Amino acid sequence: EDVSSAIEFIKGLYDAGVIAPGAFTMREQDKVEEFTNGRVGMMVDSLAHINLIRERNPELNFAITALPATEGYDGPRGLPYASWGIGVAENSEHQEEAWKLVEFLMSADINTQLSSIANAFPGNVNSTPDFVETDELFAAAFEVFQTGYLANEFTGLPVAENLMREFDEEFQLYLDGDSSLEDFLANAQEAWMSHFE
Repeated sequence: EDVSSAIEFIKGLYDAGVIAPGAFTMREQDKVEEFTNGRVGMMVDSLAHINLIRERNPELNFAITALPATEGYDGPRGLPYASWGIGVAENSEHQEEAWKLVEFLMSADINTQLSSIANAFPGNVNSTPDFVETDELFAAAFEVFQTGYLANEFTGLPVAENLMREFDEEFQLYLDGDSSLEDFLANAQEAWMSHFE
């Protein structure tokens, strides 16, 4: 039900013409340029582009907020993210030393330094990057980060790229009116399940 209502909401925006033309096939950088140049009013993006947007359009007055939610919902909101991780190979000759390095990198002080240098959010929940104390946009983003939860349903799944593509193909048919909501979801589910049998 939640998936259906979210999809119907997006279709309503699409049908009303308030989603930028070509948005579903644009590269990420193209979406950032559309926003930076004032051709779209909202985008889902990462911290990585805050300074770029400011450099490209210093006059652009923009803010950061959590993702939209159903009216009346006041719980934590998911944050889409691109995952990256630190790990140690099972066949490493120096596992103990490698894990010590991981522990060092993830310690609160070091993780604070690393996230500050990278203009990124920390992996350690006890770390607060320096930039959130000196920049109100980064501070707002950090508040959203702290009150929400990371959500990327595709992380760690086999053939994640295929899963996203198969969903998008069915979604496009639905947007174009060539498929019903029920058929779209059933076809996407069937395509996905073939990867897990």
